[in-house]
Amino acid sequence: MDVLRQLPDDARIGVGLINQKHPRLDALDEVSMRIERPIALFGAARLTLHPDCGFATFADNPICSSAGAEEKLQIIAQAVECIGD
Repeated sequence: MDVLRQLPDDARIGVGLINQKHPRLDALDEVSMRIERPIALFGAARLTLHPDCGFATFADNPICSSAGAEEKLQIIAQAVECIGD
């Protein structure tokens, strides 16, 4: 995090919140906590929230299905709503 603090104030910071390689859905409270720390460090306006590494599939390592990817993105959206409350 110290390296990221050295970025200019107008730099956006991407935060990976979920592991797309695991089929289980991350708990809403876990994802919310993963969002709260970078908000405290950098402010919400500087953050972009996303999965750890996208939902691409690799020939030797198939990962999340389309339905699973959608569910995981919904968890991120729900976590953001919870933080806003």
